[in-house]
Amino acid sequence: MPINFIPNDPLASEPSMRNPRQQNRRPNRPAGRATFVLTGAVPEAVLPVGTPGFLFWQCREAALAAVETWEGLAGKLTRWARSTPSRRRLALFQNAGTGPDPQEFLNAFYDGQSVQFFEFTGGGKTTFSGASTDVVAHEVGHGLLDSIRPDLWSSNFIEVGAFHEAFGDSIAMLTALADAPTRQTLLGLPGALNAANFLEATAEDLSDGRLRAIGPNDPASQPRHALNTFQWQLPAFLPSGGPPATLAREPHSFARVFTGCLWDTLRNIFAGLAAQDSAALLAAAQTTGRLLVAGARTAPEAARFFQSVGRAMILADQQMNQGANRMAIRNAFTAHNVALGSTVMLAPTAALAGAAPKIAATTAALSAATRRDLGLRLGAAPRAQVLVTPMNIAGERVAHAAHQREVPLGKLHKSLKGVVALATESVLVGAVRGAAALLGAMPDSTSTIDEVTSFVETLLAHDHLALAPAKGAAAVSRRTTHAVTVQRGKKVLSRVGFFCG
Repeated sequence: MPINFIPNDPLASEPSMRNPRQQNRRPNRPAGRATFVLTGAVPEAVLPVGTPGFLFWQCREAALAAVETWEGLAGKLTRWARSTPSRRRLALFQNAGTGPDPQEFLNAFYDGQSVQFFEFTGGGKTTFSGASTDVVAHEVGHGLLDSIRPDLWSSNFIEVGAFHEAFGDSIAMLTALADAPTRQTLLGLPGALNAANFLEATAEDLSDGRLRAIGPNDPASQPRHALNTFQWQLPAFLPSGGPPATLAREPHSFARVFTGCLWDTLRNIFAGLAAQDSAALLAAAQTTGRLLVAGARTAPEAARFFQSVGRAMILADQQMNQGANRMAIRNAFTAHNVALGSTVMLAPTAALAGAAPKIAATTAALSAATRRDLGLRLGAAPRAQVLVTPMNIAGERVAHAAHQREVPLGKLHKSLKGVVALATESVLVGAVRGAAALLGAMPDSTSTIDEVTSFVETLLAHDHLALAPAKGAAAVSRRTTHAVTVQRGKKVLSRVGFFCG
């Protein structure tokens, strides 16, 4: 029995991409794979748009399409990062509720335990965020990135949060490109990938709802576009927010810089292929997606995370494709003012005390002398823990050493007195002539503090930080992404989810 499915978004600019089409539902996930826990199931049928039954099948199909696309790029998905039991099941709520506040209910959410979508009625129209394949794939994208980089969940760097949002948009685009009719439609448009189109624009219906309910100055009142000319700037010098045309340090806004880099990488790779048909576009999308996944897996967490991922993508391309796409990646990032210089990432820059690190497939160790030297160079607190893990970057095994700097937040708000934000400062350590050597750059503590401070200021400006102690999940606003928790007797800023209104 077929179902009705909207392949892109209810307000996509191309009619065939916004109108429901009939197709057979995807099968349930195989045993041993990560899956979704669904609620409100109805028998499969061709159900009218706007009905609860349609929304169930639409949301399920979009979520499974995103995971299917991911597995074509990254291999079998067997675990989510935080969900229970056994991290194999992530709850999916196609309609987690409705209410009068457009800031809360023109929204979608990933909190590690679930992906949630909402309903809002305003201006004579009801918007279901779970009816958009764009929106569903974006939220699932947060969970997919979390499955390979759970450490990024707790990062308090602006660019890491923005990358999480850009990754969600990228998964939405790659999910669309995995669909043959979607590719054919895109290639039939004037300008195809080089002109504004339904595929590089995301969440048109949700944006329309926010435009009608909140107004044109709401940052999300226009779709985000991957085809853009935004230029990277130091986030601390950008405003905390602004209307859609403004580049701000708010994660969804700043994410457009990286999404632009990825879209341009795709365009460059596709333009270099002999054929310019649907099969070639699929090949270009898969190459781009695999490089994105490889970059996300191995990029060291840093304040300049866009650059870190771009460098890791070039190194991955060297290993996977003999560097065939090096210029496609470099030119794409340069067009958005993100300088890569990928060879710098693994270049020795300083000699460290002690012998070369011991690196195995799953463990890495530094000598006591190297640990002491690194602690002094990083300005780490006495007895601060330095976590050492192995990392394989473009076939080269290195040791990744990281410690967490505590950034006091009391000066930002009276309710944050005694609260700290943790910032990961990391370095790569390799071997030169049997001795330990620093690879790449050493973090600067002043820059770390500035970055984290700007990040928390942005949370406060957008009301994404719960200042009052939360008493259970119900007490946390759907706009909240962060709250204060107590860890080992210390009050710490902690992420509770990704809000994507």
